[in-house]
Amino acid sequence: MITNLTSLWEVVLAALVFGVGVPTVFAFAVRWWAQAETVGADGQVRRNYPALAGALICLVVIVVVVITGILFTAKAFIAHQFGIHLFGTA
Repeated sequence: MITNLTSLWEVVLAALVFGVGVPTVFAFAVRWWAQAETVGADGQVRRNYPALAGALICLVVIVVVVITGILFTAKAFIAHQFGIHLFGTA
């Protein structure tokens, strides 16, 4: 029973991180991307470089998480077909 509850807690934690965390990072990226360029009252475009940098960092994190998830899902196929053992030799 204790083993099952421990495993359940790990699954719930992973679901919260990937189910809520990744979309939240994407929301920050969209928000900062929208604030990266503003038009002032005089009609000049002003660039907000910290907001642009934050948006790009968030988007890179999202791409890394997605690629890592795909590779983790396909690790047995990759190990069988190419002999490359990602994430250990399980």
